[in-house]
Amino acid sequence: MVVAIVDRTPKKNSRMLSHAYAMSIYSAQKNVHIVNPYFVPTSSINKALQRTIERGVDVTIMVSSASDIPFTPDAALYKLHKLMKRGATVYMYNGGFHHSKIMMVDDIFCTVGTANLNSRSLRYDYETNAFIFNKEITGELNEMFQNDIEHCTQLTPEFWKKRSPWKKFVGWFANLFTPFL
Repeated sequence: MVVAIVDRTPKKNSRMLSHAYAMSIYSAQKNVHIVNPYFVPTSSINKALQRTIERGVDVTIMVSSASDIPFTPDAALYKLHKLMKRGATVYMYNGGFHHSKIMMVDDIFCTVGTANLNSRSLRYDYETNAFIFNKEITGELNEMFQNDIEHCTQLTPEFWKKRSPWKKFVGWFANLFTPFL
């Protein structure tokens, strides 16, 4: 087992964690599974996800349907809807507030830590993640991920159509503030 600890310290290594996430996503050949409570990704993470989807890699993202930060779920759904239209599978966890911050890539390695996939976490906060290269641990996290899907609602085109114009507007508007969420 190989474990790499990657931290983000303001004004020291400000892009290190974001770069590690993006490179992990780009490296995927089969699948990327993400669980993150505050999913409003930076442009580099978003671009990595889009390009990975375009290569035919299965990208599945799970977010909490509830949040303790106003506007974050609306901004997240706005971003997630765009990724869903490109081919990502998106789930909203309904079993309480899912505060996990994990990503599994190709059933080979995973990352677990404090980093949210949002601008504030990846640009301004002190964060630390462990990147773990171990099939067994990654498999256990993937099993938990699959079990959690049972407590989720899938974001579908039909689900999106049922959202009110007001909620869609709030998501678009909240998206403008993603550097601060």
